[in-house]
Amino acid sequence: MRSMVFGTLRFDRRSIPAELADLSQWPSADDSALDEQARGLVARRVRAMTLFVDGSTTLQAIGRETGVRINDLYRLFERCIAPHEDGRIHGCRALLPWLHTRRYERRARVATSGADGTSGAFGQLLLRYPELARWIERKVAARSRRETKLEEVHRQIWRLHAGFLAECRKAGIQAHEYPFNRKHLGERSLAKHVNKLAGQQFASAARAAGAEQISHEWQADSEDVRRTATYPYEVVEFDGHKLDVRLTLRIDDPFGFETLLVMRRIWILVLLDVASRAVVGYALAPGREYNRDDVAQALQAALMPHVAREPKIPALRVKRGGGFPSEIIPQAAWACWNTLRFDAAKSHFAKATLERLTTVVGCATDNGPLGQKNERAFIERFFDQLASHFAHRLPATTGRDPRSVERALSDVGGNTSLMMTLDELEDVIDVVLANYNGEPHTGLGGRSPLEAMQFQLARREGLLRTVPEARRGTLCLLQEARIVTIRGNVSRGVRPHVNFKYVRYDSRLLSSMTGLIGQQLRVYFNVKDVRQLHAFFMNGAELGVLTAARPWCFTPHSLRVRQEIFSLIRQRKLVWREGDDPVSTWFAWKKDQARQHARDANDLARMLTDRAKAHAPQQGTLAVANVSSAASNGVRLPTLARPKGEPAPWLTKIFTY
Repeated sequence: MRSMVFGTLRFDRRSIPAELADLSQWPSADDSALDEQARGLVARRVRAMTLFVDGSTTLQAIGRETGVRINDLYRLFERCIAPHEDGRIHGCRALLPWLHTRRYERRARVATSGADGTSGAFGQLLLRYPELARWIERKVAARSRRETKLEEVHRQIWRLHAGFLAECRKAGIQAHEYPFNRKHLGERSLAKHVNKLAGQQFASAARAAGAEQISHEWQADSEDVRRTATYPYEVVEFDGHKLDVRLTLRIDDPFGFETLLVMRRIWILVLLDVASRAVVGYALAPGREYNRDDVAQALQAALMPHVAREPKIPALRVKRGGGFPSEIIPQAAWACWNTLRFDAAKSHFAKATLERLTTVVGCATDNGPLGQKNERAFIERFFDQLASHFAHRLPATTGRDPRSVERALSDVGGNTSLMMTLDELEDVIDVVLANYNGEPHTGLGGRSPLEAMQFQLARREGLLRTVPEARRGTLCLLQEARIVTIRGNVSRGVRPHVNFKYVRYDSRLLSSMTGLIGQQLRVYFNVKDVRQLHAFFMNGAELGVLTAARPWCFTPHSLRVRQEIFSLIRQRKLVWREGDDPVSTWFAWKKDQARQHARDANDLARMLTDRAKAHAPQQGTLAVANVSSAASNGVRLPTLARPKGEPAPWLTKIFTY
């Protein structure tokens, strides 16, 4: 029996793999576009291949039944199993008449005379000089990559052609050989080959063409396709959104004088349950961008039972049926989600954030394909509704773009008193989100998100996974561990201490223990207030609380504020006298700068909110921050200096609760 050789593997009809023996799995061909004679030829070839791979019929019998010669049977089978450009075999497509399964390979050399044809000359050149083919592939791949080094990328064909000719000379091609013996020096063939290489991968071709967003690949595997969430807290989507509204920060000095500082826009970070569409937690983050600590604040707010704020605005109340799941539904208190979907923002991928998710929440993370908003359609749709029905209705809104009509009609000019203050935003946004959870949704059968969650929990027996009770009293997602070394010098009289972020820390116990000098400690701190560190030895034993040296122990301040203070000191922009409070000096300097720069007003707002959150009570259930706590630097926190019973001017125009 005749055998065939494929590379180094020799086999006959009896050794045909099972995946090739079933013609129903081969790529098919449509013969309806052919004439009657060609359709008959294709039918006879298909019947011949069916009998050939079956192996039970002799070759002579196949030839008598189908009219296909024995030699043609092996040739047709070889054509059918030849690889196709789409990654599969040719299959039944190779049985169509006049179809080529291999590219044309030129054998004759290209003559100097221009009258002779040059079909296949470029392919012959690449086969003779593989280094040229590899050089072209590298240049084409570089056209779709980001520039990471000082090297010119040849994006135009004529520039790439000049380098191609230089590589040809380097390879030893003479002037009388192709491509130098042609009029256009092979430029058109090079362009055709480059376009073919660039089009092989859609993502690289789209990037080279300037596409800002590339749709993800189609996934047929059922394991890779996201399943629909059907139970509360099965899948939670998380993202941040910059509110399209200008705000003011109200600061009252000890003498009662009021200062309004215009802020940049503020971020809102939301966690949305996919099954019920309910907002399970949120956090506000003043600043140009939010960071991993703001992400941790939002995660903490979603885990803890929500405590409703006491609004300072008269008549601002949550409507009947509204609220947050953790305060309305007992099962949702301290509930953990199974999967968290988020985008590829750097703050989401912070190591500390992922560790908090896996150790405290115990969930899986799914960031999805890059740049695909539809993969988190529910949170994106929620932000669109929040902008349309809330942010774009406020005075001083910036709208969706600089040319939006909302921006032009809501411009308050220089009258900053008409803008919403940060305190008002915190009160209103809490009510707006609570009311959203009580609004009927068409996608939920007319139920509100809270009603849908209660219905889903009652329909399916089972308990939600919650944070263990032993960890609830000490839950603090804002802490992270750092390794520090105990410093000191007995001969110089320097007591044992640790240095952390440019400041010395010690305690009554540590300063008296000489034998600890040189040992390492694990310290935990709250990034919202770094005046104290909680220290543990490397074996896990507790040392106690270490306090910052004077004057850093007086005024509450975050880690970011301290880093900025020392940065300004190095730049010689901030100076304070001996005995002064550096945080108070920084606050006064920022307050002066904020009159010209909204970024500095955002820094002040972040400091004040961080200070309030750092001093929020954390007994059993961590309470929501109260922004009205007094500042210890002589400047009161923002308050609503409006007579009792008098609503905000924008409230009477827009909101009715």
